[in-house]
Amino acid sequence: MKWLRVGLDVIGAASLLLAVGFGASIIYSSMSSGKENKATRKDVLFILNSGGISTDQDYKIISSYQSPRSFTGDHIDYFCIELPKFEVTGPLTKEWHDGPENDPLLAEALKMAIDDAHQRGGGVPSIEEANSAAIKVMFPLVVLRDRHVNEVEILLYDPQKKMLFYVSSKT
Repeated sequence: MKWLRVGLDVIGAASLLLAVGFGASIIYSSMSSGKENKATRKDVLFILNSGGISTDQDYKIISSYQSPRSFTGDHIDYFCIELPKFEVTGPLTKEWHDGPENDPLLAEALKMAIDDAHQRGGGVPSIEEANSAAIKVMFPLVVLRDRHVNEVEILLYDPQKKMLFYVSSKT
């Protein structure tokens, strides 16, 4: 019986240490700063691919920010990419449209994402610029909870500046 008690004490102590370590890692990850302007060309390939944009060009990453993920996945990421040409191919051409956004839920999604990213700086346009006739827009992902935007991924293209903007936000 004595060995059983010692064994259970050891298991309890190990469990307590594991719980404390897990809690500390969650706190540390939520307090750590994000990755600012560290994106590589390889990191942004998914953006071009998800928008159906040709990857066979000499694009340049102007600015980027990737926040740490919270325990529930909350984050704000953005990438500003200079594109020499905007060529969309395949079925994704139908998903791009000219602004401004008239659908109220999509306009809310655009505002949420752009406001969050614009606060971080780095060349993301203001909501007035982003929701204008001068911008092409694509919404690869919009998640609603109780008719309010919870998560969004947005691609914006400014033909005058030849800039592609990607914003991903979850609250």
